[in-house]
Amino acid sequence: MTKDISLNQFEEIFGDAGIQVLDRIKGHSPRLVEHIRDYIAGGVYQDHTLDIQTRELCVIACLAGQGGLTEQLAVHIRTALRHEVSERQIVSVIEAVGIYAGVPKALNALFTAIQIFGEAKVK
Repeated sequence: MTKDISLNQFEEIFGDAGIQVLDRIKGHSPRLVEHIRDYIAGGVYQDHTLDIQTRELCVIACLAGQGGLTEQLAVHIRTALRHEVSERQIVSVIEAVGIYAGVPKALNALFTAIQIFGEAKVK
């Protein structure tokens, strides 16, 4: 897959939030940019076993469950909303995280989600 095709796919999936992440790191780690762009967008996200909505809900659960990954969580909440995942679905996943990973992690994830929901309503 060419660099331009995978970059276009990356932008199609993650939108401006994802491009901003790549822009922030490209001067410091072109290798990580390539990995994110080619493996994630050009590989994993091209497997349509899971639709984009389900995949993003899984990613949100994983990031929320690990805790401390606020920036990445915000990107994936924005991506989920961009692909028509509802706020209620995102909150429901975060609530499940509270059961298995702990309420403090779920609370932090929910605070991030509430902030992103607010931003989305302003636009």
